[in-house]
Amino acid sequence: MAATEAANQFWQQFKEEQSKIEDLLNESYSLPKSDLSQHFDTILQRINTMEKKITEALDYIPSYDERQFSLQLKSLGDRLEKTKAELTPKAKFSFKSRKKKPSVLKATLTEKEPETDNKKDLLSDATVLLKDESNTILRLGQKTIEKKSIDVLLSNLRSCIVILEDPSITISAVHIKNVQDCVILCGKIDGSVLIYDIKHSLLVVGCHQLRIHDANEVDILMHVTSRPIIEDSTGVTSGKYIIQTDDINYFDQIEDFNWLKKQASPNWTVMSNDRARELNQALKTDMTLTDLPHLLPNKN
Repeated sequence: MAATEAANQFWQQFKEEQSKIEDLLNESYSLPKSDLSQHFDTILQRINTMEKKITEALDYIPSYDERQFSLQLKSLGDRLEKTKAELTPKAKFSFKSRKKKPSVLKATLTEKEPETDNKKDLLSDATVLLKDESNTILRLGQKTIEKKSIDVLLSNLRSCIVILEDPSITISAVHIKNVQDCVILCGKIDGSVLIYDIKHSLLVVGCHQLRIHDANEVDILMHVTSRPIIEDSTGVTSGKYIIQTDDINYFDQIEDFNWLKKQASPNWTVMSNDRARELNQALKTDMTLTDLPHLLPNKN
C-alpha cells in the first residue's frame, strides 16, 4: 500500500473512532452513577489505543497530520477529564466536631500491586491501568496478568516509584499521562512509549519509539532504536540506558518538533556521564520512597 493511500485510510479510521468516542462522552450524562467508572475507563482505553496507532503510523503520515491527530486526541482527553469532574465530583472537605485533640498525621509510605480481584485495574485482559496514586511504590501484580503480553497505562501519579520490569511479562506499549515527582522504571518495552504531561520525574526505558508531549524537568535514561521525539517540552535531559543489546541507541539524537532551526534545541541536553553512571548504578539497588529526592532531577 502506498504511503498516501495508507495515510488516507488512517485518517478515515481516526475520524470514525473519534466520532465513537465523542458519542460515548455524550452518553455519560444518561448513565447511572454506578456505571460511570467502568464507562470512563473504556473511553480512556479507546483514546490510548488511538494514541498507540498514531505512534505506529508515524512512518507514513505527514508530520502536520500527526500533530493535528495528537491535538484532537488531547482535546478528547481534556473533555473526558471535564466530564468526569462534572459527573463524579470529589467529596467536599468538611470539619468534624472537635471532641478530641487533633493528632499529628504521618504520611504512610506503601507498596502496592494491582489487586488480583479488582478489575478496574484491567482495562482489558491485555491492558493494565495504574492510576490515581501518591507516595507509593507500584508494581505489576503477576497474578493479575492473564496474558504474557500487555499494554500498560500510568495516569495521575504523584511521588511514586513505578516498577514495570518483570521477566515473566512482555510489555508491548506504555502510555503515561499526568505524572509528577515520580521514578518510572519501564525496563525493555517491545514497542512504543507515549507520554503526555510529565514533570520533575525520572524515566528509565528501552523501546523502539519514544514520543513525549508536555515534559518539564525530566531525566531520561533511554535505549531507543529510532529517534526520540519531544514536543512542547523543556528541561529534558537524556542519558544512555545500559542494557545488553547490539541495537543502535539514539538517546543523544532527540528531535524537538518545536525547534526547526539548525542550531541545537535548548529544550533538551545530553546527561553528564557522572549523572548517567549514578542512575544506572542506582537501578541495581532496591529503591525506596526515601530515595526519590536523590533520583529526581535537580529543580532549576
